[in-house]
Amino acid sequence: ICFRYLATGDMFKTIAASYRMGERTVSNIVSQVCDALWLRLQPIYMPTPSKELWEDVSLQFERKWQLYNCVGAIDGKHICIRKPIHSGSSFYNYKQYFSVVLMATVDAHYRFTTIDVGSMGRFSDGNVFFNSRLGTMLHNGSLELPDSKPLPGQNEVTPYVFVGDEAFPLMPNLMRPYPKLRVTNNFANKVFNYRLSRGRQTVECSFGILSTRFRVYKRPFECKLETIDKIIKATTVLHNYLRTKVVQSNSVEEDDELMTTHSDSNLVPLQQNRIRGSRQAFLIREKFKDCFSSAQGSVEWQRRAVENGHY
Repeated sequence: ICFRYLATGDMFKTIAASYRMGERTVSNIVSQVCDALWLRLQPIYMPTPSKELWEDVSLQFERKWQLYNCVGAIDGKHICIRKPIHSGSSFYNYKQYFSVVLMATVDAHYRFTTIDVGSMGRFSDGNVFFNSRLGTMLHNGSLELPDSKPLPGQNEVTPYVFVGDEAFPLMPNLMRPYPKLRVTNNFANKVFNYRLSRGRQTVECSFGILSTRFRVYKRPFECKLETIDKIIKATTVLHNYLRTKVVQSNSVEEDDELMTTHSDSNLVPLQQNRIRGSRQAFLIREKFKDCFSSAQGSVEWQRRAVENGHY
């Protein structure tokens, strides 16, 4: 019953009629099974990150996406929900519907490494990030990231970073693209944006695969907030289980899924963030830019890609 709901997104009353049981019974089953899935699978397929795990993720990004000192790609999505009882406008977002926010980081193979569920949709996206567990830990330095090390071709050490889009602030441990005004007639900035976007696409693909495989994301959630939280946690950890156990032996399926368009998804991007980064964060971004344009840190196809507009 639970897996049918997650895979199809059928309404509780439809599933209840199929199995000749009450809607509340179906709701309780979904809630309890999702809770059990998270409790059993999370320690194995989405363990709490450690310094060793971050180092492994960084090695994956360097090998697969040619991103150095990168411990993951980060993104957040608004998930449409029915208005919670007595909630007023707390969950009413900039797209003019009710939502909760799923914030996540992923590794180089489209697996979620951390998730943060349940922020109210009315929060500005900058506040969503800074109020999330990940944002708080990144800000106070408690994420146990590896010690800083030099980028290729450089002597000074550079911290490990996450990569995100314009919805996130520029921070010493979080890189975002140069704004459009700063890439015009600046080839090195274009190269930086291109290299960043290559790595950041992993998180977009992860959300795309999640919503394709679990069609419960194709329509607004109509259950209680605590049940929505359990459903999101269960589907993300099941996603990791399938990425680890199934897709590794089927590269054709993986390629087909990643090329699928997800225009009917109920996952909506965050707004652009206008919080100005610190001077230290700007200097770190410059170091990455210099690395990507150097003989030691460049890749042979980046000039052609940038000239073709892929940045």
